[in-house]
Amino acid sequence: MSGPIPPFSIFSAVSELFVTAGVFTIIARNWRRQTFPLALLLGVALFEAFVNVLYMANRAAQASTGPDAHALAPGMRVFFAVHGLLSLIAYLVFVVLAVFAYQDQKRGRWFFRERPALTWTFLAVWTVSVVSGEVIFALRYLV
Repeated sequence: MSGPIPPFSIFSAVSELFVTAGVFTIIARNWRRQTFPLALLLGVALFEAFVNVLYMANRAAQASTGPDAHALAPGMRVFFAVHGLLSLIAYLVFVVLAVFAYQDQKRGRWFFRERPALTWTFLAVWTVSVVSGEVIFALRYLV
């Protein structure tokens, strides 16, 4: 472990699990033909944008220009960068898909249920993104 864990890193690692629960809930409710949780979507999307995406951008800037820039092995820096890109893409895709699901549901259609391959692929990518982030947290601060 390289010193004390920054509180915001702990907050981000834990909050990402709650965001993931929100993402899965939104998709599951649509899959089960239940009322669309628009307030949950707005909360998850805004929280993810203003907390976790900004956190990742800040950490990426620190890792590339600060004292941490060369403290990590090149392979780990690549892993961090791939995780960051995957997480950003997963977030943007989630917002787009959820907006489509909301619009479809207003017309009596069930976006995620009607597109199982897309839904399961997205959930797999989201899961890889979250798990890789938790692995990074563990490798960075707990090992």
